[in-house]
Amino acid sequence: MHRVQEPAPRLRKGIIHYLLHRNEIASETVIVLNQTNDIVRGKLSENRPANIGNQSGVAASDDETRRGIFRDTLRGTISFEFALRLQQGIFNNFVVEVLGIDPTQLGLVKGINEMPGLLTAPLAVFAGYFRETVWAAICIFIGAVGLLLYAGTFTYPMLLLATVVFSIGFHLFYPVQSSIIIKSQLPEERATKLGLLNSGAAAAALVSYFFVMVLTRFVKKVNYSVLHAFAAVVAVAGGLIVMMRKGTNTGVTKRKMEFNPRFKSYYFMSMLSGARRHITMTFAGFLLVRTYGASVSTMVLLSAISSLVAIFTRPAIGRLIDNWGEQRSLMVNYSIIMPIFLSYAFVKWPLFLFAAYIVDNATTGFDVAIQTHLGKIAPHESLSNTYAMGSTMTHLTAVAVPVAGGFLWDYAGAPTVFVMGTCFAGIALWYSQQLDRIERRIKATAAMS
Repeated sequence: MHRVQEPAPRLRKGIIHYLLHRNEIASETVIVLNQTNDIVRGKLSENRPANIGNQSGVAASDDETRRGIFRDTLRGTISFEFALRLQQGIFNNFVVEVLGIDPTQLGLVKGINEMPGLLTAPLAVFAGYFRETVWAAICIFIGAVGLLLYAGTFTYPMLLLATVVFSIGFHLFYPVQSSIIIKSQLPEERATKLGLLNSGAAAAALVSYFFVMVLTRFVKKVNYSVLHAFAAVVAVAGGLIVMMRKGTNTGVTKRKMEFNPRFKSYYFMSMLSGARRHITMTFAGFLLVRTYGASVSTMVLLSAISSLVAIFTRPAIGRLIDNWGEQRSLMVNYSIIMPIFLSYAFVKWPLFLFAAYIVDNATTGFDVAIQTHLGKIAPHESLSNTYAMGSTMTHLTAVAVPVAGGFLWDYAGAPTVFVMGTCFAGIALWYSQQLDRIERRIKATAAMS
């Protein structure tokens, strides 16, 4: 009698044929076969490995829900970014004209502004008690409280308090913003969506800069309390939009601070990215002003052009990352950054350096690849806390790099600072070449555990 073939061998045969056709590595074939055997034998339990970045946390058929989550997150980001950039745009004038602080006091304020960044990971533990969109809204509301404190600030201690509260708000918001997008969007569109978020943020920054420029030009006496209160209202509006979003099934967030050695590639790339970014933020503009005499209007124009370029390049960079993958994208990124930093060190033509400065700022859009890399190797319940830990580690370089760079500038000259930055970019370029292998290894380990 003809026997009907058992389903397990046929299923294994089909999987092997598919994987060989796709040129997958042998270890991944073993993983799939093991899982197939478990399914057929009824041995795959609820303790199977957590989903490692292969799908969104929203049902695949619910496209409208995904679009709604992204749309409301974008609106909240734009609102909060506008408020943030408005505060930054008026800050220097505010502290001089209203408080009359000296450079030493200003330095202390700037240092305190970065301290909550070092505490992002422990503070993010509270995210586990809320739905992620609610936690994102709470972070925005904390920032809005900081802005209201600025509105009532007339003494230096009040300035310090307002700075701490406002800084806590925006330092906690951006990790959970990334987590929401990574969890809710399909893998093949995550970088594109993050790029669109960054584009919206750049547009909000450009509008806020324009708003400040027009206001200061046509209003003789600026009321800083009213401006800070206005920024707070805009931020609250964005927070309400995010909080009221329904259907955000992005999974559970762990209620503990998490440092997982499995994600060391994300931590390491985050620190290198932070070092590179602070070379640009702290010293590139300073070089143009101090060495080449760039005026205030020139630097404002360069910042405006950089924001305008970011509006159009961030979505394009995101699509590039989705198409190329993180490894190839980051290799291209750091291959561009290295000659830019060497130009800062050795090129003496100001116009060329102005152009390099704009390109330098544009390439920060590739940092999205580091976020999506984590999305591929970490389970959903770990994403928010791991992003927060990455933010904390990035702020370690935010403290160390400017100090080390200032020492090098004073004792060895400006070129040594940018040679140091080139070394950071070179290390990042070397390490980026290993990301695909790291992703395969982590997925293989998770699947076989």
